[in-house]
Amino acid sequence: MAHRTPAPLRAIGVLLRALLGLALLVALVGGVPYLLLKVGHQPTELAGGFDLMQQDDGSLFLVVLTCIGWAAWAAFTFSVLVEIVAVLRRRSAPRIKGLGSLQSFAGFLVGAIVLLAPTAASAATVTPAVAATAVHTVGETGTSATPSGQASAAAEEADWPRHTVSSASELPWDLAEEYLGDGKRWKDIAALNPEIPQLAAGDQYLPKGAVIKLPADARPVAAASSPTPHPSKTAVADADPTATTPAPEQNQADAKEEADQDADSATSDAGEARPKSVTVKVGDSLWSIADTYGDPTQWPDIYEANKGEATPGGGRFDNPNLIYPGQELNLPQVGEAPDKPAPSDQESDDQTAPDTTDQTSDQEPDKDPEQTPDKHHDEQQAPPAATPTPSSTAEPSGEGNSTPAPTPTRSDAGREQAPAAQQQDVNEQALAPAALWMGAGALAAALVGTLATRRILQQRRRRPGRRIPMPQGRAAATEQGLRAAQHPTGFDLLGTALRSLALNLASTERELPVIEAVVLHESKVELHLAEDTAPMKPFTAAAGRKDLWTCSASSPELADEEALKDADAPYPALVSIGWDAAGRLVLVDLEHVGILHLAGDADFARHVLQAIAVELASTPLPGHLEVTALGDTTPGLDDAAPERVARIADIVAAAADIASHTADQRRALASVGADSLRAARLSDDAGGAWTPHILLAQELPDDDHVRALFDALTDKPRAAGAVITSSTHTEAPAEAWRLECQSSDATIMLPGSNLPITLQGLSDAHFADAIELLTLAASDSDVPAPDWTRTDPDDDNAEEDALLEEPGEDGLPAEYAELEEEALSEGVEVGTGESVATGDPQDRNEAPTSAPTVDLIKTDTAGNTQTEDAEPAAGPSLAEVLAAEDDGPDPHVPIAPSSASGRADVAPATPCAAPALPAVHVTIPAPSAEPEQPATSLSEPAATDGPAVHVLGPISIDGATGRIDSNRVRTATELVTYLALNSGVDHHAIDDALWPGQIVNKTMRNAVISRARSWLGKDPDANAYFPRVQDTGDNRYRLGADVTCDWTRFQRFARTGLARHDEDGDLALRRALALVRGRPFTGIDPQRYAWAEPAIQEMVSAIVDVAHELSSRRCEAGDFTGALWSARQGLLAAEESEMLHRQVFLAHHGAGDIDALRAAAARLARINEQLGGGVDMEAQTAELLRNLLPRTITRAR
Repeated sequence: MAHRTPAPLRAIGVLLRALLGLALLVALVGGVPYLLLKVGHQPTELAGGFDLMQQDDGSLFLVVLTCIGWAAWAAFTFSVLVEIVAVLRRRSAPRIKGLGSLQSFAGFLVGAIVLLAPTAASAATVTPAVAATAVHTVGETGTSATPSGQASAAAEEADWPRHTVSSASELPWDLAEEYLGDGKRWKDIAALNPEIPQLAAGDQYLPKGAVIKLPADARPVAAASSPTPHPSKTAVADADPTATTPAPEQNQADAKEEADQDADSATSDAGEARPKSVTVKVGDSLWSIADTYGDPTQWPDIYEANKGEATPGGGRFDNPNLIYPGQELNLPQVGEAPDKPAPSDQESDDQTAPDTTDQTSDQEPDKDPEQTPDKHHDEQQAPPAATPTPSSTAEPSGEGNSTPAPTPTRSDAGREQAPAAQQQDVNEQALAPAALWMGAGALAAALVGTLATRRILQQRRRRPGRRIPMPQGRAAATEQGLRAAQHPTGFDLLGTALRSLALNLASTERELPVIEAVVLHESKVELHLAEDTAPMKPFTAAAGRKDLWTCSASSPELADEEALKDADAPYPALVSIGWDAAGRLVLVDLEHVGILHLAGDADFARHVLQAIAVELASTPLPGHLEVTALGDTTPGLDDAAPERVARIADIVAAAADIASHTADQRRALASVGADSLRAARLSDDAGGAWTPHILLAQELPDDDHVRALFDALTDKPRAAGAVITSSTHTEAPAEAWRLECQSSDATIMLPGSNLPITLQGLSDAHFADAIELLTLAASDSDVPAPDWTRTDPDDDNAEEDALLEEPGEDGLPAEYAELEEEALSEGVEVGTGESVATGDPQDRNEAPTSAPTVDLIKTDTAGNTQTEDAEPAAGPSLAEVLAAEDDGPDPHVPIAPSSASGRADVAPATPCAAPALPAVHVTIPAPSAEPEQPATSLSEPAATDGPAVHVLGPISIDGATGRIDSNRVRTATELVTYLALNSGVDHHAIDDALWPGQIVNKTMRNAVISRARSWLGKDPDANAYFPRVQDTGDNRYRLGADVTCDWTRFQRFARTGLARHDEDGDLALRRALALVRGRPFTGIDPQRYAWAEPAIQEMVSAIVDVAHELSSRRCEAGDFTGALWSARQGLLAAEESEMLHRQVFLAHHGAGDIDALRAAAARLARINEQLGGGVDMEAQTAELLRNLLPRTITRAR
């Protein structure tokens, strides 16, 4: 079928480019030798030969130059020949070492010429084989149908093969590789789709949902897996086999694999008679052949029986939509199953060399396990026999025409991996791939830091047995992109350097310099000043410039943490505006700017305003500021960040607010005798009076109120305020900064410093995602726990019972054998109740013990209970609790804990709060004396000898038997960890997890997979711990059964322990907690493991719940040392959990150690002070401390 003629202008451009490339190629290949012969000096001109002792008159030098020219011409000509041969063979040209640039240039010129005929296989191919879309009549010898055979242009386009983009990470090269067999032919596809600019660019992701027309010879790489193949439309190639297109390309590994498959098939068919054969005639199709010899719906059996067989003209039969005249087809009996199921794409492509060493894995990595047209899903292939249906327009027959092949589409029907499919469906609408965020590292770091703090606070508020809400769909993909792109290190250095500068300036009574711009390097900060100023430590002036200060991360002049406590942020209104040509973030001081007018394109100006607004609402820099949004500017930002952002309805109120703010600050300046904010910020007086007030206004009317607003901000002395607007109705004053917002890739000059920058923006959809993330992380609600916590553990009883140790002579598990020695390791003197332990969560694997006999008074001091929907109220500070006075009879008598479980007002583990119980006096007997035995470890016995993945603390992989280079361990570790937590994924899921937003080629991915496989090694039976994808049974990536993970073991133990309220249940919970070594995923690179945040939050919640449950049980049993151990193990994962700190308080009080109780309370106070700028102790915790701590008694006189 003929292609639609491209648009005239585009066709002229393609023609000119091709002609220019042809002329240049001829000039270089033919003209250079002519010039060298004409004006060059050949070696034969040397009279004395190469006698180096003879005086040179310049001839030798010219001869050498000529020889160099001949060598360069030869290399280039050879590169051209390589490219031409590759085009003729429809294969990618091999990369020749040392000829990279010459090959690239030659490929460019040859490719330009190929564009003269973009719809052909290539300009150099002989008459091409007709693909599934070509229409042929009997006896026709042409290679393609003409447009005259179509009723209209619309009907013509309707018959073209098409591809619908189904994911956000498809590239033109991928389409050409899949449908045309050569990635270089993406230009052919681009020529057919001029309306899609991403295709013309060649290296951009294609928009999801776009329908792309394909050349006539387009075909899926593995047509058997196509969801809708219809061999009734199979095209028969020309009768002359010699005039056909070369067979579909296959690399050596594919050829070897098919040979192996043929050998296997021959083995399985031994002793069986081969089926009857038929010779293909012009006009035949698999459907018509199957219909002739039985049932047309049995065409897949014919295809399977002949798949991989040689075809006329060379090549192998791998496309049911393309058969050749003269081709011999074996005919199985109708209804007979194929001899051997065709290997899936993953099976056929994931062949590697033995992975005995890392060197081997590098040389022969896994091939791409998936080559189906759907790049982002692995289909569960429907039975092929059910796919084709008889054509309603053209009945197949031996003399009929072949109808066009079906449109190659990517259907998502019948997916095995629904979650993976959902994840891929939302990726295209995600905030952006990480590549988009690479220039917005400041914004990404600000958002990620805010989310981390808010989720810690959510974990504190969360009720036992519940979970904090996590983003889903597009917002979740957005967060992953943010985490992959964040650059938090530079902001830490910037904050430290600026506060150190403020301390040094204050000590010398100098004022802060005026900053025009700040540039963040990887390990350095640059300050671009408004005027020449003598530098101050820790900054130094650049050579010959006093208006450019720098400070490196290694500067010894940076103040320490203790000194920085006395320094406020000197520039609290710094915000990133974009990045320079080298990708370094550029920040401006909004206080100095005063009025920032975002002019130019209205949409992009709004995007820039939204990016600034989100960063102001979640800036990682220290310091406080107030932000006000006018009208409908940045919708939802005030709900997402109510602590910083307020909304005001009209400009009258906004102008009045700004005027009041600036007037107050000018009065404050006068009261301290300061001439400017730069001097006042370094004084000790009225330190809280200089909070910046930023107004965000997308539109401003042209009226007196706006002019009054501008006057308030520009009058001298300047106040700490600014307005950012993208309004097109107001003329900004001359003092305002005007930024021309043209596009996301345009370069503008920054006012003041004249730095060339590219502005960062946040589109409306991306802004909505950011708002959703911030709002969800600030929610006070919690959600139900996942199903694994509620699953009936009876199914796992056999496994769990096998893992539990046998009971000792006293009927208790062997772990409890030496209670006295374990008690001493905790610092508790058995029999006395005295303890020297502190509240620090250390000695993480020490076993809990029983406690001495204690009289525990259980009473409800509050008189009521808290419902599950009640939000924990902010309580008094520790100082207030410790300083509280009461009239009591004896200051040395400890107050007994309250509530029926020994936990004062602690929310029960069940969803419903337990009612208050009357006071009950309970006596817990002391443990019986047992002969001293060696202490036993809480660690779980070794279950297998295979590798073990540890994520409940610092990530590590133990037990790997292979080898790997040390500089490749990090990526391999992340891959193995990902598969340990996400078993059964395809390679697209791996790409999105390990390299979010990046273009991942098959070689890079498979090299990582192969190295990880080599590293994990094999079991004693020579089975790989990381099986190849074709060995997994469902063509998915997963680790072997012998590879264990501490998180999965934790889940099994926790599920059993939470369901059983007996000794075995307690022991299961203790085994679960013994696996905890710290906060999950401790010490990871902030830009890696972007996929792990949901798993981390789930692990933290589960660990805290198990620790709280076991600690509560041990308190009720009088085992206060065991209760303390349990709570401490939970605090390793979430030291900010006041629910666990309350359990620590109860355990110390139950053991009678008031000093340890005070130390634990002081530790909680320190944690609260450092959390998010300082948070209050929960009222529940404060009330418990009032009941447990002895109070100073004021006796009446």
